[in-house]
Amino acid sequence: MNINLDSRTIKPGEIFIPVKGENFDGRDFIGEVTQKGGRVLDVNLQDYAKKYRKKLNCSVIGVTGSAGKTTIKDMLYFILSQRFNVVRTRENENNEIGVPLTLLRANAETDILIVEMGIRKPKDMKILTQMVRPTHVIITGVGQTHREFFKSQKQIAIEKSSIFQKKLQWEQDKRVAYLNFSSPFYTLQKERAESSGYTVYPFEGRDRIDQSMNLVHKVSRAFGISDIQIQTGLKKFKPSANRLTVFKENGFLLIDDSYNSNPDGLSYALSYLRQFTGRKIFISGDMLELGDASESEHAAIPDLALDAEVSYLLTIGKESSKIKSTHIPHRHFNEQDALYQHIRTTLKKGDVILVKGSRSLRLDKLVEKIKKCRIA
Repeated sequence: MNINLDSRTIKPGEIFIPVKGENFDGRDFIGEVTQKGGRVLDVNLQDYAKKYRKKLNCSVIGVTGSAGKTTIKDMLYFILSQRFNVVRTRENENNEIGVPLTLLRANAETDILIVEMGIRKPKDMKILTQMVRPTHVIITGVGQTHREFFKSQKQIAIEKSSIFQKKLQWEQDKRVAYLNFSSPFYTLQKERAESSGYTVYPFEGRDRIDQSMNLVHKVSRAFGISDIQIQTGLKKFKPSANRLTVFKENGFLLIDDSYNSNPDGLSYALSYLRQFTGRKIFISGDMLELGDASESEHAAIPDLALDAEVSYLLTIGKESSKIKSTHIPHRHFNEQDALYQHIRTTLKKGDVILVKGSRSLRLDKLVEKIKKCRIA
């Protein structure tokens, strides 16, 4: 189903669902939509998606976790698409608006639907699960993400565990869950999954990247994909924008992970950086929504960077200004332009630069500037 929620970009034949937000009402733009040749479906988006989900006979993989959701979703898409008709979440459409849109893009020809499910506050997961009703659940792990809205890490684990709901009469009998055995709340989530009728398969690894690779292999094999096909799919794998996207520029390598940042995502990105050789420069922006855990989580960054063999740590943002480091070269910047000028004048041939930070810092703009750098 070709749905567009933006009346400004509606095209002839597209379906417009008038969504109501805090500062707008989609119904106000119905006239504009019909004039442009769009078709109007005046329904509640979430309620319509719930009903539509019942019509789908495909496998539905719900992917959640504090880090790596998008990467896992994209890897599985490139692997599974070799044999199946697969629909996946586009870019960052993993919330109460994006999830129903993903469901509505699937149809009778869809074999596998991969839905990324992101939470921000309590009860978010229950709302998403009521629409998705996943046959397969993947929880990449539980970290400190959005601690501003949760009392503890355990509460986050419980919130994510609400993805496990008792089977409804129309749902498939066989339901499975892939849980991170290294997660501090593995047992809690395993019990929640099994009590809801899910068969649990644990995965683990020596670091975040290894865990992800083991996970995609385990899921892909369960769908009958051979190891040779898995490797072929991984070679074709292209990450979503601003998520561990590698650019080989003029004599240096740039890794863009500027979409967002949280403690688990930062650790995941540094695990990825560790595999490269050369002088490693880590540009780290603020991690937001951490509440009272913010200072301690930012203070841990130098040690994490040192473990990833980072040669030079550059930080930006209010929260990052409190970071102190005596065992790794470190410099803090208050302005993005000053940071860029520093990089531009100190960049060397063979450098590997990782850029990571929360969206509000707009470090994607810094990435675009660095891509144009020339080494003297």
